[in-house]
Amino acid sequence: MINDTLDQNYINFLKNGELGENSLLMVDLVNQDPGNSIYVDLGVESGKSSKLLLHRAIEKNNKVFGIDPVPAISIPGILDHPNYTYIAGDSVSVGSTWTHGRPKIVFVDSVHAQEQVLRELYYWWDLLVVGGFLVFHDTNWQGYIHKFDHPCAGRGAGTSGKGYDVYAGRAWETPDKAIKAFFHINGLQGENDVIKIDHFPDSLGMTYLQKKKEFNYNVLIPNWAEIETNRQILLACFK
Repeated sequence: MINDTLDQNYINFLKNGELGENSLLMVDLVNQDPGNSIYVDLGVESGKSSKLLLHRAIEKNNKVFGIDPVPAISIPGILDHPNYTYIAGDSVSVGSTWTHGRPKIVFVDSVHAQEQVLRELYYWWDLLVVGGFLVFHDTNWQGYIHKFDHPCAGRGAGTSGKGYDVYAGRAWETPDKAIKAFFHINGLQGENDVIKIDHFPDSLGMTYLQKKKEFNYNVLIPNWAEIETNRQILLACFK
């Protein structure tokens, strides 16, 4: 029988790793969720966040989907979990053809650039159920420089130290800029009729955004074609 309840060793692993203590808030969301939910992990890497989302999945009858173009899961017990599905693909392309039900939690941790996150939001915001959460990692990068071997550093390390990385000779703004642009907000803390947002700056930042009601934010951004063109330029650096 599969034991998919997170033990204290794994919780300590999360707290002391890149996701930091902020990730334990997501454990709380899973614990409070009555179940029969769909969770989506955009940017799986080794599987840390997928394992987190699988917490009590069998007991609660939750389904977890991990989306990443490069299979790299190394944490045991994920790929063979009966409630887990891995999809090898770009999170934007997968979102555009999604047929697996509306998710309750979408964890956004793929390519850490404004254009990528904006295009993810184009699809995944509408797919998210009312009451569900978008959880963004890497929303507080000021002063951070990617390590050369960081899996999201492309072919070379970020070098600016100003909260963004440089690929293809261009500086790419970070996920927090995408959140502000898409939802037309000035900060990462607050609430209105449509969203409630809380930001936690530690461990490169994690931002929790709850959807309170449906709203078509896509029509507020006029240059989606340009954003997608720039995103393709960015993705070419990772091939």
